[in-house]
Amino acid sequence: MKEFNPVAYLLYASCFIVVISSLFFDSYYLSIILPISLLFLLLTYLYEVVKRKDLKMNFFFVSTIPCLMISDYLIYIGFKDYFSHICICIILYALFSSLALKEYFTSITFRWKRTSTVSLVISLGLLGYLIFSISDLILEFLPNAIPYIASTTLALLLYLGISYYIYISDVYNSGIKLLMSAFLCQFVVGFTVVNELFLLNNFCTLFNVSAHILGIYIFMRFLVEQNPTVIQDSVKKHL
Repeated sequence: MKEFNPVAYLLYASCFIVVISSLFFDSYYLSIILPISLLFLLLTYLYEVVKRKDLKMNFFFVSTIPCLMISDYLIYIGFKDYFSHICICIILYALFSSLALKEYFTSITFRWKRTSTVSLVISLGLLGYLIFSISDLILEFLPNAIPYIASTTLALLLYLGISYYIYISDVYNSGIKLLMSAFLCQFVVGFTVVNELFLLNNFCTLFNVSAHILGIYIFMRFLVEQNPTVIQDSVKKHL
């Protein structure tokens, strides 16, 4: 039987509190509770590293958590007031996440034909439309935000591109987790903008913070479960 991580109890308990707070309390309380949940997620990862001698600590992943903790705190105390600071935190998160995948990416022989698929073209078109729509919404409230929007978008696309190529290269058993985590990250960033500037709905906030924690947790599980030196040899249908 797989040994259970005792620190995970604290993570699950904090996630439950996040859910309750999202539904029934002012979003301001999330500025405290959500960073605490991410801290417990980090402790869960560190416990795995200490427990398993074969698992090497990924310092870049560790660095992503403080960026998200600061970003979440700023989002829920004043999204408009701290928009530029939030963007900087997200840029750092995306860059650190990309660097966390460096060993996985460099273990793969790059083949451009793997990425040239019809589904990719369609996905890029939809993603481009989404970026344009969300950027337009931000500029209505924050007219001088173009440099921050452009920089954040490029950093997130870099992270998504690396995650997508690792997945589509079909060399890691847990590649689908990495892809799910990357897509959840893009969704959370976009939906946070919509929710904070336009919707301000408790159910939307719940949906957003749940996807936020889930995405980081899945990313952590990929790093814990997938050794970058263990390459599989299988064929699957790509998205």
